[in-house]
Amino acid sequence: MQEEVLRVAVRPEDGSGTKDHYLRRKTTIEGKEGDLHIAELEVPDLEGAISSLVKAEADLILMSGAEWASIEEKAGLEIAAVFPRRDPSWVLISEDKPEYLPRRGIIICPHPLLRRQMRRARPDCKILSLAKAADRFNPPEDDDWSAVVPWLHGLLVEKDIDAFIIDRSRWKMAGIRNRRHTLGLQRNQRDRAHFIPPAFSGTSLLVCRSGFPTEKIKTMHDRVSESALKTEYSLWQNVDSSIREMVAIHSEQRGVGVILREAEANENLPVRESLLDVEGRVINRGTRVEMRMEMVSKDGSRTIGQERTAPLEFAYEESVNMNLNWKELTMLASEEFADPENPQEKIRFLELD
Repeated sequence: MQEEVLRVAVRPEDGSGTKDHYLRRKTTIEGKEGDLHIAELEVPDLEGAISSLVKAEADLILMSGAEWASIEEKAGLEIAAVFPRRDPSWVLISEDKPEYLPRRGIIICPHPLLRRQMRRARPDCKILSLAKAADRFNPPEDDDWSAVVPWLHGLLVEKDIDAFIIDRSRWKMAGIRNRRHTLGLQRNQRDRAHFIPPAFSGTSLLVCRSGFPTEKIKTMHDRVSESALKTEYSLWQNVDSSIREMVAIHSEQRGVGVILREAEANENLPVRESLLDVEGRVINRGTRVEMRMEMVSKDGSRTIGQERTAPLEFAYEESVNMNLNWKELTMLASEEFADPENPQEKIRFLELD
């Protein structure tokens, strides 16, 4: 039998972990499908990848979930496979957890959402973007992540800064040893600051032309991750494009037992009562979908957010309800409110960085 070759359009490694994620999944399918071989077609950028697919030079395109969402014209394109999701949380590189960093410390963070969340957790600290950090410190000549991460680490070692925040994949691929602290949801630790990640964090996928026989790569596909991607995309689409970078969105499938144990540990009576009947038995067994959204004001002093937990079969209906609620929340947030540090002045919640 002649060996079939699938060509995947792949861009140079950018440190996001997408390419590494793909290479790990590739070994899975090639090990199980003896008559199928996957070859890489190197392309310079996403535009070149889409062009190669349209011209039939490639059968599939490798991209992140965020890149898929960013494509405005998806006609003729479909998702062929979604890989099992990597840990979506970001990490704080420092000697101490966020709560124990020095007072008025300096923290560098490349993402506007994480900067706002950190200002909420540590309003006394100075949270700098990469651009502002470059103005303050001597930046590397190369702005590629392979140079930026060592530069940030060097500033930390020299004690010019107290911490920096980076996505987990870029830190892992930098290969630098240092203490790191997960900026996660902290479900079991209500006293700690929580950090809902940016939408699509940790998601990698393959895109094909309409009509491509996706069963050929079914061993690369993960249905749970596909469900999370679709839910987050549904919520993300209904957020105004001007503030999407500042909005945290996360969807995850979880077991009832895990949710109940957390509710009991946190003394969360409403959640517990929503899952149990009067005799303490689970009302509806099965998988639940947990959906969370939030936006933090520029100075970190105000937060709007919502979270829902629903049976898997009602995930779409709950996402629709969340979209309606989000519109109401942002309408209220668009009104002016008093600056807590200077009450006579008015500021706007939706003010951008």
